[in-house]
Amino acid sequence: MINEQNVIAHYNKNNLYKKIEDGLLELGVSLDAVCREDLNLVDDFHIGGSAATHFILENLSCDQNHSILDIGCGIGGPARYMAEKSGGNVCGVDLTGAYIEVGTQLNDLVRLGEKVSLRQGSALSLPYEVSSFDGAYMIHVGMNIERKEELMREASRVLKAGKKFVLFDVMKISNEDIVYPLPWADQAEESAVDKPEAYEHALNSAGFNILDTQDKGQFAVSFFENMLMKMENSGPKPLGLHLLMGENTRDKVMNAYTQIQEKRLSPILMVAQK
Repeated sequence: MINEQNVIAHYNKNNLYKKIEDGLLELGVSLDAVCREDLNLVDDFHIGGSAATHFILENLSCDQNHSILDIGCGIGGPARYMAEKSGGNVCGVDLTGAYIEVGTQLNDLVRLGEKVSLRQGSALSLPYEVSSFDGAYMIHVGMNIERKEELMREASRVLKAGKKFVLFDVMKISNEDIVYPLPWADQAEESAVDKPEAYEHALNSAGFNILDTQDKGQFAVSFFENMLMKMENSGPKPLGLHLLMGENTRDKVMNAYTQIQEKRLSPILMVAQK
């Protein structure tokens, strides 16, 4: 069984906020005038970047009158996007305390601290009351959580009746062995990547009705090809996902790209309603 402390260790990076500040300065961005888009290079720690965050927001159908929960929020990039674009309030929870600390600093840096609130906690025991939210989502989180039925029950517990839960996870779509390292795990023992059927069963068991399922494999291939082309042409940027993924960033990206191309893995979007 995956140990939560091992998950924290995988994502924890030293001096991350200072590295982001230094990257912004190297790119010529004044720390007194940082906007949310300036953080895109490090905020979009998921396949598809802001484009993927946008189609998740579209499926949530939330506006300025709604409160939204981001389960597994990381440093808060999607939460800041959701708050700015919808006008609603966004709460985020993540297992990695260092991510919450950095994310809170970034919220203040881009003047979204009043709209986005981040807390340390487990997706299997969310620190919120029953029926607290008008919408919930998670992006690339289930690959680190084996107990998916508990995960979906917690999402259902904090969501109001009739509201939507949108998830976007990388899933297995074949029986072929998975090659590591990958962005969410350096080795198989750290990974809980599973098939869409496991998610469907967990969602149904938690009282969700699945409204839509979309395989975003081709979208992902195009995204990775564009990313790899930029990496080849310009090399490492002062601000980028290597700050989150570490020295083996290229290996992780290539393994994800190759296995999505080979149809071993694919990012799957699921829209469910409580």
